[in-house]
Amino acid sequence: MAQAMATHGVEALPRNYELFYEALSGRLPQLSQDLATLGTHPAQDALDALGLKHHLVAHAALAADRTQAVAEEALGDMAKLLKSALAQKHTFKDELDHFAVRLDADPVVSLSDFAEDARRLREAIGRLTNEEGALQQAFEASAQRFAELKSELAENARTLTRDPATGLPNRLALTAKLDAILETEHLDQSLAVVVASVDGLREMADQHGGTVAAKALAKLSTLFRRSIKKNDFVARIGQQEFAFLCRDVSAENAEAIARRLQQQVRGLRITLPGRTHTVETLSFAAGVTIAQPASTSEELLRQADLALSTARTGSGIRSYSVILGSDRAKTYGHHAA
Repeated sequence: MAQAMATHGVEALPRNYELFYEALSGRLPQLSQDLATLGTHPAQDALDALGLKHHLVAHAALAADRTQAVAEEALGDMAKLLKSALAQKHTFKDELDHFAVRLDADPVVSLSDFAEDARRLREAIGRLTNEEGALQQAFEASAQRFAELKSELAENARTLTRDPATGLPNRLALTAKLDAILETEHLDQSLAVVVASVDGLREMADQHGGTVAAKALAKLSTLFRRSIKKNDFVARIGQQEFAFLCRDVSAENAEAIARRLQQQVRGLRITLPGRTHTVETLSFAAGVTIAQPASTSEELLRQADLALSTARTGSGIRSYSVILGSDRAKTYGHHAA
């Protein structure tokens, strides 16, 4: 990435590293194409525009800063208009006070004097009406803009917890969900954590390009969404790693779910551009662990990762188990498929 950035004359900023990583990894094919169109020595504003367009995590803070700047500018404009409107109100009040003093001093005011005072009052009212009209328009425009900013901030928040290529929750969202379950719910019903690797995605991107990999990811994300229950949870936590939270299941149930997913993934056929009769296939391995009353999200994900590491050597499903011995706990992987 550093070499590619140096070749393109791009500054070594953290958000630029993320931009080039996502473009070179093939996870976001459209980003790769958009970056290529910028050529060498692209302006930083153009790079930032790409990061914002594709909702990259490192650009979420940049989007928030821009949103804050726009909001501050809008509030500043409203404050100026309000100050001007208040000034016109004070002018109108001064004119009324002046007229009242003249009436008190001379109840019998000549017609010409009365007409002059009426003209000044009418002009003051006109200026006040104009200022308040402008203020009302500014409030309405600002309210609309603030609604847009709120929507943008919500999108930025979603960016931090969503995988841009599939729209699935990411590792951050998975950890937050798992923490919430462990902290706020009593585990009266079993909770299984399944961490899976879909092998072949990385090779597919390297050999056939990001477009083919994106097609495979779209099929996988659709498959995984349809394969879990309403209250279960699926996230993409790596280039080819996914995680599932399955409620109210035993270890055997969780293994059966993983085997079913394995069969479905193996059954996917990814066609190649211009080669109708040539398809690519994927393999699936998973590690399974069951939450205990004192479990933490870090422990559960580590256990599932350990089981997955063993499962990948045999392209199967492995469960993480703990045997309580007299001196210390021992772990082993149980081969399920």
